[in-house]
Amino acid sequence: MDVPASLLDFSLVQGTLLGQKLRRARHRQTSRPARILVLTLVAWLPLLVLSLLGGGLGMTRAFLHDVGTQVAFLVSLPLLVACERYIDLNEKAAVRQFVVSELIAPKDLATYERIARDVVPMRRSAIIEAGLLAASIAVSLLDVPHVTSRPAWLHAQPQGPLTLAGWWYLAVSMPILRFLLLRWLWRGVLWARFLFKVSRLPLTLVPTHPDAAGGLGFLGTVQASFSLIVLAVSATITTHRLSHASTTDITDYALHLFTFALLCMAVIFAPLMSFFRQLLMAKRKGDHHYSAVAAWHSQRFEERWFHRKLPEGLDPLSAEDFSSLTDLGSSFVAARRMRWFPVDIRAALAVIAAAMAPMVPLLLADRRFVEVLLELGKSLH
Repeated sequence: MDVPASLLDFSLVQGTLLGQKLRRARHRQTSRPARILVLTLVAWLPLLVLSLLGGGLGMTRAFLHDVGTQVAFLVSLPLLVACERYIDLNEKAAVRQFVVSELIAPKDLATYERIARDVVPMRRSAIIEAGLLAASIAVSLLDVPHVTSRPAWLHAQPQGPLTLAGWWYLAVSMPILRFLLLRWLWRGVLWARFLFKVSRLPLTLVPTHPDAAGGLGFLGTVQASFSLIVLAVSATITTHRLSHASTTDITDYALHLFTFALLCMAVIFAPLMSFFRQLLMAKRKGDHHYSAVAAWHSQRFEERWFHRKLPEGLDPLSAEDFSSLTDLGSSFVAARRMRWFPVDIRAALAVIAAAMAPMVPLLLADRRFVEVLLELGKSLH
């Protein structure tokens, strides 16, 4: 089935109304690397300059030694922008896949197009993006009374007023980071809404599909692409907590991070639960149908080959009955292996690995962990 032209332009990343107005104001389109560079410089460079001007080399060193801040603005922030294209391409491919794989019946194609079009106004709403930006700034204003728990380089004196670097951190740098996170959260809500509405359509699921998900296995891959956002959040949380913690019990924090990974899995893959009912019904129907066909075929196979005299000259090695029995058996096994949830182990591991990845350099920096690895390596030789 050909993909309608209206679905080729589907995107939850491109075409926001606020972004279009900014591009028209500049009379040109800014590339993604340029946006990454500009946002990073706006969020990070003034902190360095203002720290140097406000507190000299001592405050500048304190700023540069604040690993949590460096990771937040030099790693997480660029990653939140850089992953836009990758996730957008996966979502576009998924929207087309519903049609190309004929999961959507021709009679429901118009409804499917309407579902995709309904996402566009909310995606392009400048009011919503402005609200997300206002919320990002408001959090910083509410955080001012508790700013004493922030890094020391934000203050000219302990427990003293904020420096210019501190105000820039609260009024500009952190709102930019929060805005990018909130915008991804909003995009995730829109994508979940799209999937929910699609799941209400009567999908043509195939129990014997090789992806063991009736043909919906590609959705697990799409959701796993959000692991890049998990990596950005996990890196910021991990470095910030460990750099400001009074104790560095890495093992204890690894358990907390694993809990965070499980929570991320629940959030990322939850939208696919809306397909559970149709997958369950397709699996049950496939089990019944293929079981009935297999029983009928097996009975006649045994009757022909084992319960009566075979015709002379009939060679079992060249008989088509054995091939058909094997093919039917493979189809029956494939139908029985169909999952009720379109997520495989690789998609789940991608999210867990992204959440736990920031622990790798910390574990390698732990002498006890390295000693355990060395002893384990010796025991394997």
